[in-house]
Amino acid sequence: MNKHELKTKETRALLLAAAETIFVRDGYEGAELGEIATLAGRTKGAIYAQFESKEDVFLALIEERTRCYREQMEEELLTKSTSIEGNLAALRRFYLQRAEDQTWNLLLLEFKLFAMRHPASKKRLQDIYAGVLSQNDEKRLASILGAASKDKGAISRVVAIQALQPMISGLVLEAQLGTFLSEKTVIRKVTKRIFDALLDVPAE
Repeated sequence: MNKHELKTKETRALLLAAAETIFVRDGYEGAELGEIATLAGRTKGAIYAQFESKEDVFLALIEERTRCYREQMEEELLTKSTSIEGNLAALRRFYLQRAEDQTWNLLLLEFKLFAMRHPASKKRLQDIYAGVLSQNDEKRLASILGAASKDKGAISRVVAIQALQPMISGLVLEAQLGTFLSEKTVIRKVTKRIFDALLDVPAE
């Protein structure tokens, strides 16, 4: 990269880091681009040089998170683990960690609700998710996690993986209401049970 490209990359990273802080603090709809720019030590014009809107910034955050999570899982599943059992254990640990990230789970839920009321935003979010996982990934997931059960009530690996995050987000949301799910240890236990049930992991 030349100096201009390096500076542009640095600015983007600063803006996204500041955006996450502001989004978490103020919520998606309450966040202001001016606040993001100030926190990043940049002008508001610097944001519009890289992003078209607040929605663009948030979707870029989702893409960045997704990329980081994918790299983390590739490291765990393709480098450190040598068996399907090890892969399942690594993936379970990954989702248990996601259950502890309460602020991001709640923020993502807020944006999803926003997207439900704005068709263009909904379509962009759907496109991001489609790029992460599709029905064509079943064979690849089966090679990593073992094939799905042939039982009548079984679900595919793709559906199992796609269902995990929304369930975790729902648990995190309920925990904010002071229910029996409010304790971290309880959320971890429930998340583990959900994971094992969806992925057909034998009981220990």
